[in-house]
Amino acid sequence: MDANNWRPGQAEPAMDTADWRTELPLDYRQRIVNKILDALKRHLPVSGQEGQNELRKIAVRFVSYF
Repeated sequence: MDANNWRPGQAEPAMDTADWRTELPLDYRQRIVNKILDALKRHLPVSGQEGQNELRKIAVRFVSYF
């Protein structure tokens, strides 16, 4: 018998090479979020810190969909 306990059903999951977010530096992704946030502010005017936070959450979610 083999000493390594590898079984066919226990292979490690392959890394998703199609995910563009892993290819971009964090600061570049942040710039994308900021641009989306600026566009949201122009079209959905909000006031107060809570409104700003909600728009930022929307922008981050929007980037994560791509």
